[in-house]
Amino acid sequence: MARRVDNKKQYRTLWIIIAVILCVTFAAAAVLFALNYVDSGVDPVSEMRAKNVILLIGDGMGFNHIKAGNIYSGSRLQMERFAVSGEVMTRSLTPGATDSAAAATAMATGIKTYNGRIAYKDGKNLTTVAEMAMAEGKKVGVVVTKAVTDATPAAFLTHASDRGETQSIAEQLVNSDVDVLFGLGDEYMYALADSIATDEREYCTTFQTIADAVQSSEKEKIFGLLEDGSIQNFGANTLAQLTRNALTKLSAEADDGFFLMVEGSKIDSASHDNNMQAMLNELQAFNATVSACKEWAAANGDTVVIVTADHETGGLKVPDIKDASEAYDALLDFDSSDKWFTKTGHTSVNVGYYIYATSTTPIVGSVEAVDNNGDIIFDANGEPVMVDVVTGYAEIDYSALMDIPEEIDNTDIFELIKQWLLTE
Repeated sequence: MARRVDNKKQYRTLWIIIAVILCVTFAAAAVLFALNYVDSGVDPVSEMRAKNVILLIGDGMGFNHIKAGNIYSGSRLQMERFAVSGEVMTRSLTPGATDSAAAATAMATGIKTYNGRIAYKDGKNLTTVAEMAMAEGKKVGVVVTKAVTDATPAAFLTHASDRGETQSIAEQLVNSDVDVLFGLGDEYMYALADSIATDEREYCTTFQTIADAVQSSEKEKIFGLLEDGSIQNFGANTLAQLTRNALTKLSAEADDGFFLMVEGSKIDSASHDNNMQAMLNELQAFNATVSACKEWAAANGDTVVIVTADHETGGLKVPDIKDASEAYDALLDFDSSDKWFTKTGHTSVNVGYYIYATSTTPIVGSVEAVDNNGDIIFDANGEPVMVDVVTGYAEIDYSALMDIPEEIDNTDIFELIKQWLLTE
């Protein structure tokens, strides 16, 4: 006699198997989420301390962007010449690629949040490193090439549950204690123009008025809100020049040091558009800004310059062409090299970090002494009188003071800056 099949028992067994598989899947997903999205910080420890910290963010700048920049310039970009470098994980709490708001929040606060959040998580405002610096009496500056209300500058200076809350962000910027804010204006900031200029703050709208205010104004703070298109990639009116003006103002007023965040904002925009030529121009302007910051740190000492990106944009893949001339020609064939971008959005690949730091140890050189008229002074034998002067400051001993893992999380950028700059 044939055995009767117990359909109910079979169905029950099948459902148990399905339930077990689902439980295992959810458990594995939870573990992966925790590892990759929540607890990815390595909490690096750096023994170095500095009076000033300059953070430069290349928005959307991945390793292949830098590779393309190297080919275009015929040499390594300035950041790649820094003594300490490694990789940064960029994921936010939102599965998939981070956006600029969550990435900037992680670097500004050391806390992961969801895409779209501006120094904000789970109903609470997050304290930023800029706010901590101001609380310690340090000066703070922010310089960008997009609107000052955009996600990255906003995440260091304001708080919002959504990056689209631009009016609130603008109001917070105007009411903030930030000492230097340079970038593009927008309708929200211009609507508050009557509130920007105060007894303590200059309001500038051109490169020339910014430069004049930096050199002669007795006011402690400056807002420079420029028209779109006024920040050029080459010539005089560049991100590098804005940054030099910011450094001059901050250092003149900052006995206790300063924190400056600078963003090359439109590397990201060009990458979204898969526009290689525009990306290279923006990257070259950013590289010139990195050079300006390194030069300032070398001349003034006691300063850390750290360069990184918030995320990679465009899924850029640069072909491995060994011959430098052939690689250059291929890059400049923009109809073809535009297709090296494989996406129009962000990706989750690691980006780079690069660190340069100067000590308080002066480098002394000899120069010819001059009188009040600028004429060279000669001794009794007719030889020029030589005097010792400080020509710059030595780099730190990286091996002793900066043992940082090769791979860190974007939240660790905050941890490092806090250690370098703040007393607590």
